[in-house]
Amino acid sequence: AVVSTQSTGEAIEKLNNVRDLVLEQDTPLRVLHRRSPLLRKRRVISVNTRMLTVEEVAMVTKDVETFSHRLLVAEVVSESGTYIKEFVHGDWGRTTPSVGTILGTPCDILSLDVVGLKMDWPPASASGPV
Repeated sequence: AVVSTQSTGEAIEKLNNVRDLVLEQDTPLRVLHRRSPLLRKRRVISVNTRMLTVEEVAMVTKDVETFSHRLLVAEVVSESGTYIKEFVHGDWGRTTPSVGTILGTPCDILSLDVVGLKMDWPPASASGPV
């Protein structure tokens, strides 16, 4: 993620203290043409955030001076159905709270990687396997 102002250890700590945060997410603008316009409540279980090192920033941009202390990596654990991109940037106020509102500064997402899924499969069935 990229934030509009320089991040401090205090800002990182705010995000790292997120636990069981309930979000209200209107259907994101990017999917509104194919999804029902609904208000969804989703839960962010935890966020683990760190600033990129100078070396990592140099791999992303030549303007290291401008972007040092503005690029973050956040590992977000949430329940299924959570719109993570919108949790980061807020989707013009359609997702509250967002990383931007938690930090008190506009924030956007540069890249998203799903690093894991946790699910019980196949689901337990009272009548046995299908």
